[in-house]
Amino acid sequence: MSRFPLLRRTAMGMGLGMAAACMTPPAFAATPDTVTFPANSVWAQEIGHLDQTDSSHDYAVAIAAGKTLQVKLISNNANAYFKVTDQSRGQEVVDSRKAGTSDWSTPNAAATTYTIHVYMDPAAEKRAETAKYALQIGQYGVEDLRPSTTAMTFQANNPWTQAAGSLAAGAATQDFTVSVAAGTTVSVHLTSKNPQLHFKVQDSTRNQLVDTSTTGTNAWFAPVAAAATYTIEVYADPAALPSGQQAPFVLQVGQFAAGSAQPAGTATAAPPAAAASTAQPSASN
Repeated sequence: MSRFPLLRRTAMGMGLGMAAACMTPPAFAATPDTVTFPANSVWAQEIGHLDQTDSSHDYAVAIAAGKTLQVKLISNNANAYFKVTDQSRGQEVVDSRKAGTSDWSTPNAAATTYTIHVYMDPAAEKRAETAKYALQIGQYGVEDLRPSTTAMTFQANNPWTQAAGSLAAGAATQDFTVSVAAGTTVSVHLTSKNPQLHFKVQDSTRNQLVDTSTTGTNAWFAPVAAAATYTIEVYADPAALPSGQQAPFVLQVGQFAAGSAQPAGTATAAPPAAAASTAQPSASN
């Protein structure tokens, strides 16, 4: 028997085997874990473990328009890193190994979904290193950084109430509410060593009564015809607040009965001096 038919059969078998291999569907990466945020929280955390067998893990997070995405990786192994890909653009936006940081953030004008790929340095993988990690993911906007509204109340036989606060570049506004009686005069004073702090006052219907950035003084008064609850927003342009520095302030609100005696030459009684315990800004503010 000729050996050529055997060679032909061998070649045919190899060709069929290669064709079958080409038809085998490619291996796909595991479906990313979907990141969800707890109620009333702008932060989520994922815990994981990397080793030679499982050297990476993917997470998908949807970010709303106007929100900032922040990613922070904490690990007991310095060879653990993350990459972030914007799925809307199909583009990798950061590789923490190349960037040299484990804490990264980006603002988002439009809603999008990101994939966060946590992985181990290939050299560390070859050395059979392991890495436990915590992946912290933040999604927040300007409103999320606002402190909760502070209610100011009047004590018996004291026409003045005051509250202290502090603004910073990342939290450049703070709201206060105060209820005033009908037939009185309300007076508002803001004290701060930073001249870039101002306040706005709105009535119960959200009608703006004053914005002191346009009046040139951080004092305001007005008669109160009907009982109302005022919202006072102390604010500053974030650009006017140096990064890492605080701008403390004291907000004082007075309520005077109609016809009460007023000091000569003033529209309303002057507020008391700020309490000595009130925090004051440093000389650099």
